[in-house]
Amino acid sequence: MKHGAWRVLPIVVFAIALVGALAFNVALVSRSRNALASTILRNPSTIHSARFHVIAILPDTVDPFFMHLKEGLSEEAEEQDAALQIFYFSPTGAADSGGISGEVLRWFEIALRSKTDGIILFKTAGLDVERLMEAAESAQIPFVPLAMDVSQEWINIGVTGDSASQGREASALALGMLGAAARIGIILSSDTSLGYAFYEEPFYRGVEETLKSKQGAAIVAAEREEESILGGEDACARMLAEHPDINAILCIDAKATIGAAQVVIDRGMVGQIVIIGADENSEVNRLIEKGVVQASIVRDAVAMGKAGVALAIGQRIGIRAPERISVGYRVIPALGGGL
Repeated sequence: MKHGAWRVLPIVVFAIALVGALAFNVALVSRSRNALASTILRNPSTIHSARFHVIAILPDTVDPFFMHLKEGLSEEAEEQDAALQIFYFSPTGAADSGGISGEVLRWFEIALRSKTDGIILFKTAGLDVERLMEAAESAQIPFVPLAMDVSQEWINIGVTGDSASQGREASALALGMLGAAARIGIILSSDTSLGYAFYEEPFYRGVEETLKSKQGAAIVAAEREEESILGGEDACARMLAEHPDINAILCIDAKATIGAAQVVIDRGMVGQIVIIGADENSEVNRLIEKGVVQASIVRDAVAMGKAGVALAIGQRIGIRAPERISVGYRVIPALGGGL
């Protein structure tokens, strides 16, 4: 019996130690929880609530211009203490009889019902902005339209680019490389929503205006890019097929720039044709570094986004009236010089 008792004793001791350890751990966890709770009560976390709420309605596209536009919207929203909500619509969506796509109308009505502090809308082809402006005004909500250029219908409100200046800069760069020998082809946007006829396009007029100062230089051809991803390539190929004397191609946007560059590469004409592109992304930058594109005129989409938010909030708090703001551009120069 004594031997049996001695054999049981270590088991009993181990059990007591285990129970003690468990009790100690429970007490330790309890104290930790109490300490954590008291810390939270002494230093409660705060959740920031934005002062304003702004809704932006933008086309769903991978165009680098709109990526930079969103950067500007976000940066200024943070600066203005505004919560930014972005809704996207298909830029090629069907419009109703009033000239507004179902997607845009749905997002716009949500914005009105939410009593947001401002609505920012980018105008694309076929979009009747005037109808939406009237509805926003009736609801007493600031409305800021954005567009690549000034519309013929609304000239005193919104934030726009300046394609005429872009055209002047592009042609000046081409003339600097080619002089009076310049034979220029122009690739225009597929978007005709601003109501301009082909030769009334601001970009075209800007090029035309600059060429007047250089006798001998001329616009040989102009084409609109198509809406497809290869729209820039197709436009460039048509121009070169019909006008093989073209030695400079001026592009309205990144798609046209990349498309024109691809055609020039495919035809083995790198170094024979000057390409003045537009906007900036990794592909455009690569083409400049390789010497395929001589320069790119980057439209200031960030400034457009910032100006749009600032104008909407300014109207909401009563320190600004509706106005039109034009944003500029910057030039990414060629790394390897001219022809």
